[in-house]
Amino acid sequence: MERDIIFENLNRAQDLFKLKEHLRELYRLVDNRLITITRAASITLDTDEGEVFYIELDGNITGITIKNPYQGRKITVIFKQDGSGSHTVAGWAATVMLAGDAFSVTSTANRYTTITFIYDGTNWVEVGRTTDVY
Repeated sequence: MERDIIFENLNRAQDLFKLKEHLRELYRLVDNRLITITRAASITLDTDEGEVFYIELDGNITGITIKNPYQGRKITVIFKQDGSGSHTVAGWAATVMLAGDAFSVTSTANRYTTITFIYDGTNWVEVGRTTDVY
């Protein structure tokens, strides 16, 4: 596949289809890329870096910010308790809409909790969660 695209020459439908193929190829390189976040009291999830975030809980999280949203963007956050467990996660941004009760992670050592959101253009809407996975 030819790699060079000169934007000034994109005036035919076939040129646009070629550009679309290149963009799909680039997206596949970063699609669902797993990003490991170092646990801190306050964390930032930069959705331009990836769509799946892994955080090992070796302490509590009291603030979570999500950067670079766009309508239709989907993210998943995976929390894993360390060997001692009992760490908590709180402080979601005001634009995070949780389903039902407040979100809490499993307290069991070495087990996982996940949560998935889709950005609707205004808010991150929860579309799924799992807890106490091992």
